[in-house]
Amino acid sequence: MNKLAMLLPLLWQPGLMAESITIGTGGEQGIYHQITKEFCRLAHEADEQLKCALQGTSGSIENLQRLKSGDSSYAMVQSDWLYQASKGLGPFAKQPQPELRALFATHAEPFTIVIRADGDITSLEQLKLVPIDMGLKGSGTRQTALALFNQLGAQEQELDLKSMANQSDALCSKQIDAFALVMGHPNRIVLDTAKRCAVRFLPIEGAIRDQLLKGVKYYQRSQVPARIYPGNLKATPTFAIAATLVTNTAMPEESVYRLTKAMLTQQTKFNEQTYGYANMFHRARNKIGPVLSIEQHPGAAKYFEELKAAGKL
Repeated sequence: MNKLAMLLPLLWQPGLMAESITIGTGGEQGIYHQITKEFCRLAHEADEQLKCALQGTSGSIENLQRLKSGDSSYAMVQSDWLYQASKGLGPFAKQPQPELRALFATHAEPFTIVIRADGDITSLEQLKLVPIDMGLKGSGTRQTALALFNQLGAQEQELDLKSMANQSDALCSKQIDAFALVMGHPNRIVLDTAKRCAVRFLPIEGAIRDQLLKGVKYYQRSQVPARIYPGNLKATPTFAIAATLVTNTAMPEESVYRLTKAMLTQQTKFNEQTYGYANMFHRARNKIGPVLSIEQHPGAAKYFEELKAAGKL
């Protein structure tokens, strides 16, 4: 055997190869982009041959489309949209994506209803009778809000739904009585609103929350954390979706294993100034299991099995 033939296996070991990956995120000022950028920084720190190219997008729906077309190799996606795409439900009925696979969940995004602290709103039922902003028509926030109102016995056409250009101004000037966002905390919009007028959060708990979560994989019990916003000293119960890093079955096991390991081995160095940090899944065991709404990729599963074997999961 000549020397070149002997060298080839060494040259082609995955650990020695440079690898560039593309990840669909969201708006460049949004949480998905910031969270992914930080995970990629950690990945490159752990594996200098591994580099991410972040793709700014409109969010989960576009990210799923990019995965399907091959324009992205990985993407950040809300767990509810992810589940529906995988099962061919809702807007994905004609183009299901059963090939989707999860790496791990990064953080919870609580469904957060913001109201004025000096307002008259004290219950979810009251929201059926007042002007509210529950996100743009067709948005993830709007669809999540409608799922909640369905449990309250109200349909979309019965609600006084607004789409305000500036939710902070609209709430504080009393054009609306509440607005909702699916978001990690702290959140810039809420912080901006709290600077203009005193705010609090409407709890979603008890029988309504139990019924909403019943038989649904993509929601989980959650809370708006305490002491992040002025005047809110206690956590507010609600429910959340899980932001999830995903790929598809075409992605090689070794590549997914390499990325997962590189992203997670140095998470203690995660930048705490990143927006959404309060809702990060800091422990490995919280990143998988029931929090994942679809099957995990074998490459990612391999890394978590190693953690389990080492007593770290």
